[in-house]
Amino acid sequence: MAHVGRFPLARIAVLAAALSLLAACAPATLGDRSNPYRPGVDGAASARPGSAVFVQIDVARDVFGLTADDLAMRLAPWGPNLARATVTPLFDLRDVVAPDGWDVELDRAVAFLSSNRSTADVEVTLRVDVPSGARLGGQRLRATLADERGNRHVIEFVVQVGS
Repeated sequence: MAHVGRFPLARIAVLAAALSLLAACAPATLGDRSNPYRPGVDGAASARPGSAVFVQIDVARDVFGLTADDLAMRLAPWGPNLARATVTPLFDLRDVVAPDGWDVELDRAVAFLSSNRSTADVEVTLRVDVPSGARLGGQRLRATLADERGNRHVIEFVVQVGS
């Protein structure tokens, strides 16, 4: 009978491990770094005062004209006909227009180059810090994404602040 007392603990340990595994498979919260809002797909980003929200913008390939030569040292395979490159250092966020106290910064930029295209699409993720005293409601933000060659692309989106 002495071994009977160990089984409930073993069952609890197995249950805890199973729940941890299921939690790891759960989708990330919309608006966090691993699952950013995509204006046009998800609608307006939503955030609470005092929080951060991540917003992903897709930029058409002809805007920056990144070629395989531009990305050569950064490309990594990403599927059968696609390559991916982290290109954050090639870009800068300028002329940010946001309410007082808000902070908008470039979190990352990734280029995707298809084997049947000569230039890459760029996916840009911005981090938006909403101050604790932010006014509730929709807030329009605007910034210019610039590359090192002087190409520019204006980004506009809305963050819906709720309580």
